[in-house]
Amino acid sequence: MGSREKVRQFLEESEAHRHYEEIVDYALTYLIAKAEKEGKAQFAADLRQMKGEYKEDFAHAVALTEDVFSDIFDDEELDNLIVLHSNPAIKKLRELNSEIMGTILRKYSEVSGVRLPEDL
Repeated sequence: MGSREKVRQFLEESEAHRHYEEIVDYALTYLIAKAEKEGKAQFAADLRQMKGEYKEDFAHAVALTEDVFSDIFDDEELDNLIVLHSNPAIKKLRELNSEIMGTILRKYSEVSGVRLPEDL
């Protein structure tokens, strides 16, 4: 079992919560656009509302994330994960992750015919 301190160090180094949030944002953006394309206006509106409100709930999930990671990893494993996530290539990947995800989603939307917002 890992200590809370090590888990917090790992989560800070890996920026895991920011990445989780970006994934949810991109998924909701795509699903909203898809619902609008399919004429499901109420579903799109519900998803849009969810996109505006989930971040508060998401913040409450941080403690649960710490519990799960501390149950799965011991301190030595967390130290290894911290070292891994401090690697310059991994840091670059994290910095570009949002841009990469946006590019993938835009390319997929072209293939699927779902029109995404211009600012994505």
